[in-house]
Amino acid sequence: MLSAQLEQTLAEAERQFNAVSAALVSGEPLALANAGTELRQAALALSALVPRLTPLERNNKNLSARLKGLADGLAFQRESLIRRSVLVERALHAIVPAARSATYAQAGAPYASTGRQSGAFKLLAA
Repeated sequence: MLSAQLEQTLAEAERQFNAVSAALVSGEPLALANAGTELRQAALALSALVPRLTPLERNNKNLSARLKGLADGLAFQRESLIRRSVLVERALHAIVPAARSATYAQAGAPYASTGRQSGAFKLLAA
């Protein structure tokens, strides 16, 4: 059996996790930012409780399963955010091609220019 405070904090973290998932699906950037902030606060509150867990609570299978579900879900959300940021970046490059950075160094750079004579070697004639 989990303590009431731990149960409440864990339920809040799960609720905020679901809010972030819904914001990811909806595509609303402000909703995602707000939900992400709230999830961060819930995660901090949950992590503050972990050192105070009793040995009985630490060995609770239900708690372990719920925390593993949250951890796996957060990893999936992170991957989804990475995919979304790549799509947004590609769309931005399609709309505003000048926003791309140059792939190769400019011609004035020392490694992209033609070789210079150092003066150390003179022309050899045979």
